[in-house]
Amino acid sequence: MTILGLTWLRGPCTVYAVMKELAASESTYYRSRAGTAYSVVNRLVKFGLIHQAEDNSISITEPGTATLQKWVGPSIEQADIAHTVDWVRLRFFFLECLAPADRLTLIDRCLEGLAEFEQRCLNLIQVNQELGEYFGALATVNIVMETRARMR
Repeated sequence: MTILGLTWLRGPCTVYAVMKELAASESTYYRSRAGTAYSVVNRLVKFGLIHQAEDNSISITEPGTATLQKWVGPSIEQADIAHTVDWVRLRFFFLECLAPADRLTLIDRCLEGLAEFEQRCLNLIQVNQELGEYFGALATVNIVMETRARMR
């Protein structure tokens, strides 16, 4: 859905532009998907959700927009609400397996890393606003709030 959404947001554009946007993301989830952009777009073209022009530019189709709208909302499944992947929290669940000094080192490193990530995201809010990407700024505010909650 991310590639479909980026095509809707940026289109018409190239697959390369979508891939670069994924690769530049602060989110490791999105960065890890950058290498799949071409194969995902090929499948979305095959399903009729994206149109690829002769000049290789891509744009979302009407069925693609309908699919994106259905996924975005207004309804959302509880499984999507409850889904979270937090490798820091998962490690903390098993923290007792470390020696006390190693526990403190891990906690300090996590707090330092979270503080650095928070600052990068705070900078992105302004960048999004300057680009007129107000919903992108809103999503980034959400990331900042989540990061602050993780540091508490």
